[in-house]
Amino acid sequence: MRATQDKTRSLRVPGRERSGSLSEQVAAELGRRIVSGVYNPGDTLPTEPMVQEEFRVSRTAVREAVRLLAAKGLTVSRPKIGTKVRPRVDWNMLDPDVLSWQIDQRPSDEFIHSLFEMREIIEPAAAARAAERATPEEIEKLGRALDGIKNRDRGSIDQIRADLTFHMTVLEASHNPMLRSVGGLIESGLVISFSLGWRTVMGDDAVVQHRDVFEAIRDRNADEAFLAMRRLLRNAKGNVFDSIWVGRNADAEDETSLS
Repeated sequence: MRATQDKTRSLRVPGRERSGSLSEQVAAELGRRIVSGVYNPGDTLPTEPMVQEEFRVSRTAVREAVRLLAAKGLTVSRPKIGTKVRPRVDWNMLDPDVLSWQIDQRPSDEFIHSLFEMREIIEPAAAARAAERATPEEIEKLGRALDGIKNRDRGSIDQIRADLTFHMTVLEASHNPMLRSVGGLIESGLVISFSLGWRTVMGDDAVVQHRDVFEAIRDRNADEAFLAMRRLLRNAKGNVFDSIWVGRNADAEDETSLS
């Protein structure tokens, strides 16, 4: 599990590195605490002086960090009340930082279910449109990504990147700019599903299912592209939960051995 998380972090969305301004670093740490449940909806965050002391930053940096959290829908500040965590329904779940903070804290079952439910709503339809609209260049790009999925070492960064390229190309080939934008928003969430899924014994099946999607798009068969992508995603969801279960068991054994 730890190895998977390390690989995931090396594949972060460009521009979303751990380095940044002091206010961004404070916002990231507070954000991770919020999404992991250290601070629950309705809780009041530590006061400005307390955050200043903990992180050794200026009041300006703390206020900017709180502003960043508020912009993502995580918090709201009121005079004489302080900064409170907002209900989860108000969080911008597609914000790249909010996604990556959840990944950092080990994604919950609820998060994985929600991610795949969204993917199952969007990606099969995108594959069907791609079968109708993909250019020869986009089909060639899909083929190259499929080669990377088949030929790179299982679970390697190169294979995960090929998998990500495959799915993002399907969204691009739909020639619907809104679908492509959604793909960009959920990119960091896709990385975690790919990096977890490739660690399981189902990898060979996943290769076959990617090939089926590619061939349906190449052959301009929209109905089969839809069904093939849906099969792929349902298999991938099972792979991710298998990997999470293995990781949790390993962690439990580690804790038992240390007790």
